[in-house]
Amino acid sequence: MASKASSATLGGLFLVFLKMGAFAFGGVYSMLSFFERELVDRRRWLNEEEFAEGVAIGQMTPGPPIVNTGIFVGYRLKGFRGALAATAGQVLPGFLLVVALASLYSRYKSVPLLEGALKGVGAAVVSLLASVVFRMGRQLVKGWRPALFVLGGFVLLYSAKASPVLLIAAAGLLGYLVYGRGR
Repeated sequence: MASKASSATLGGLFLVFLKMGAFAFGGVYSMLSFFERELVDRRRWLNEEEFAEGVAIGQMTPGPPIVNTGIFVGYRLKGFRGALAATAGQVLPGFLLVVALASLYSRYKSVPLLEGALKGVGAAVVSLLASVVFRMGRQLVKGWRPALFVLGGFVLLYSAKASPVLLIAAAGLLGYLVYGRGR
């Protein structure tokens, strides 16, 4: 199937990515199927190979993979301005929602009902994070060496207020030295 990339306009890119940003929910992989349906099947702006290339690049580059894929698609179709149009369309719905929620929160944060609900949500988020950390820990920390990495990282982050970026880089280098080079 040949792509019809030439039929894409900057306004069309913006509107398609605005729609995808507003209605694609459920995490990266469910959003990717929405992207594929819209960009490959419906509009035929990309073929399957081009889309797969965009997904791969989106996964490899820093930042949210779905936004990176959108940047790739926009750039592929209309260059730098296409990348800007796709990105603006994709992030605008979420940005507006956050602004609206922040405005509502600042106005109504002292309402007892909302205050109680937010405390409950905050506690639930902490429990979700703790659950993820516990599951990851059970899978990754097997033996005393990984346990020392965990303990050392925790102490450096909590007590010494170490930079997370520097801590990850140091742990990677130390892991390379401890676990061998190319085993």
